[in-house]
Amino acid sequence: MVLCLFAGQLAAQTAPHQRLGVEAKDNLDITVGTILELTPFDVNNSSGIDLDPSISMDFLFMQRFSLSIEVPAAFWLTLVRDAVPRVVGAIGDPSIAATYTFRLSDWRFGAELSYSHPLGIWNSYERTEKRIASGSGYPKLAASFSATRYLDPLIAGVRMGVETCLARQEGSSTTTKPLILSVSLFATEALNSVVALSAGLTPRLAWPRCIDGVPVGSGMTWSLPGSLSILFSEGNWTLRFGVSRLLSDYMATVVFNVGFSYTITKKE
Repeated sequence: MVLCLFAGQLAAQTAPHQRLGVEAKDNLDITVGTILELTPFDVNNSSGIDLDPSISMDFLFMQRFSLSIEVPAAFWLTLVRDAVPRVVGAIGDPSIAATYTFRLSDWRFGAELSYSHPLGIWNSYERTEKRIASGSGYPKLAASFSATRYLDPLIAGVRMGVETCLARQEGSSTTTKPLILSVSLFATEALNSVVALSAGLTPRLAWPRCIDGVPVGSGMTWSLPGSLSILFSEGNWTLRFGVSRLLSDYMATVVFNVGFSYTITKKE
């Protein structure tokens, strides 16, 4: 999710060639990025910060074909001085995505396929032993379609996604999450040639989890994450500060995040 949100917001920025309605002729763009989410917690007389960093690399060929790789991680840091340990970390579930986009007048359309592999910690005995959870345990397949409209200096778009979580073993049983649907609405306003404001909403609808093919739970669940960020862009780099929150849960904690990316352009 971090990668999609960050990539979507960066893609929504107003580049000079997009504002003029001219397609870029760069042969290859290589973008290296990192993003860090910070969530304060206060549980059982213990306060601290959850840290969720990720590193990504994106290869964009001829402004059409893209291959992205992301490697996330999870850490927590307690602020209690005599706590042991004070810092715990683990790798998350890495993902890879392939995207095709094309420009049509003031619109840009895109289709994406992605896969996430369960390398993070998720099962109960390992969470207890290592005191952290960093993954879902599910191999995930996802597909999405996006449409972005350039209305200088405003850019707005929608992204429709579908996701399925394949089988994971829980004791003697097998669990799956058969279907998750999402619709992301986002907009970016360029305040000047350097600064932009971006906001997004992503309603999600999830089918019940299945154990050995039998649905469990009371039915479908929905959620509504929202985000707001400010972006600074100059030359080949972009710096982003933002906040996000699960708006459908009034008890949800605000998540702070900061991201940085740098693009290397190779021309013919």
